[in-house]
Amino acid sequence: MPLDRPIPLRSSRPYRRRRSGGSGGNAALVVLALGLANYALFFSDSAEEISPPSLEERLQAPVPTVVPVPTTETPTPRSTEPAQDVPQRPLIEDSVPVDDFGDPIGRKVAGKLRSGRTILRALQDEGIDSHTALPLVQAMERVFDFRSAQVGDRFEAWLDDEGQVRRFRYEQNPLEVYEVTASLGNAYAARKIPVPTRVEIARIGCAIKSSLYESMSRCGEEHRLGSRFIDLFAWDVDFFTDVRQLDEFRVLVEKISVDGQFLKYGRILAAEYEGKFGQHRIVHYTDPEGENGYFTPEGRAVHRTFLKSPLKYTRMSAEHQTELRATGGSMPSMAYYAEVGTPVWAVAGGTVVHAGPNGERRGISVTIKHDNGFTSTYSHLNRVARKLEPGMVVNQKTVIGYVGQTGQAAEPKLRYSVRKNGQLLDARRLGTTGGDPITPEQNEHFQSVVNERLEALEETEIIGIHDRRS
Repeated sequence: MPLDRPIPLRSSRPYRRRRSGGSGGNAALVVLALGLANYALFFSDSAEEISPPSLEERLQAPVPTVVPVPTTETPTPRSTEPAQDVPQRPLIEDSVPVDDFGDPIGRKVAGKLRSGRTILRALQDEGIDSHTALPLVQAMERVFDFRSAQVGDRFEAWLDDEGQVRRFRYEQNPLEVYEVTASLGNAYAARKIPVPTRVEIARIGCAIKSSLYESMSRCGEEHRLGSRFIDLFAWDVDFFTDVRQLDEFRVLVEKISVDGQFLKYGRILAAEYEGKFGQHRIVHYTDPEGENGYFTPEGRAVHRTFLKSPLKYTRMSAEHQTELRATGGSMPSMAYYAEVGTPVWAVAGGTVVHAGPNGERRGISVTIKHDNGFTSTYSHLNRVARKLEPGMVVNQKTVIGYVGQTGQAAEPKLRYSVRKNGQLLDARRLGTTGGDPITPEQNEHFQSVVNERLEALEETEIIGIHDRRS
């Protein structure tokens, strides 16, 4: 119950006179007792006075933040039908006067979040004082956590002639749109606006000309698809050393669009890389219980203990592809010659036992202890990753440092070595064993999914190195 309204007090049951046999003396005693009780309640100095909080106290009161739970539902892979319109409440409440375009009558302001600016400060920059903006932001926090706000987020606000916000709209991206509307009583209601999307399955086939990133772009796709493709094959393909011109790749991927405009890639449903060092295929599979992951066509999980390469292949790496090489020679360790600043990641999860200077020969290095007696060392780094220190637990693919030329390195390179129980191993032979297999109970369903998606891959046309698709 709001504390700024009077609180009516009454006895638990109304006083009623006895109809018969009542004593006049007893009645007088009851009246006297009630009088004394009322006096003690309303006039005694010891009675606790209840007063409503001030407006300032209510505006400054903390508002519980509720982070919306993201949906775990994914689009049906084979569906290419347009999304149906999602029923929506009117953007503006019926009690708010609107113009012919459905916008509230009054002044409109709009802006974007800038670096170092909170949403309150951004609204103040647009002429909305904190007294007006704070209740609006508090209402918004019931559906959106402003701690996840990003530079460039857009907002719009409509104000009436008295300077009160009648509607507020906040957009992080085309799928994350929030709205706050006001009733005539200035009570705010916030919600996330449902956005209809369309999901289509795209087939991409391309021949490698210089790098995977360049080829992905030449064949009409964005670099972010290339990054995801590389991550999927990180256990099988070393994109620094294994890629050759005329190698081929195919991808079956979901494309998500809003209002006819491409927004982002969804799941990669199947992918293939074929080149000088063999053919590698990966298929996404969701079992009947909803568990999902990536598997080889033979039914083994793609994820394995060790990655193929200790270097994270990026667009920068692709731009300097001609400068990249890896040598082993007679040494079991590997030397990767790459551009200064190329990210180095952990080939397996483990605990950092060293991070920093490591003598004149190795320079700056990182050593990680893994399960089953394995350790990996990364030397000649330019620097270690920020906040990395001994004792920290890192996951596979965590960036731990950057290629440099420290220690006895004549040129920028990474010296990478792996030991088991202190004995140096051939790093090139790690990670060749398969991952966990599909259970026998799932095999029949798994094979039906795999066969369908591999057939779609095989039917995908390859764009040659002299062709280009927009």
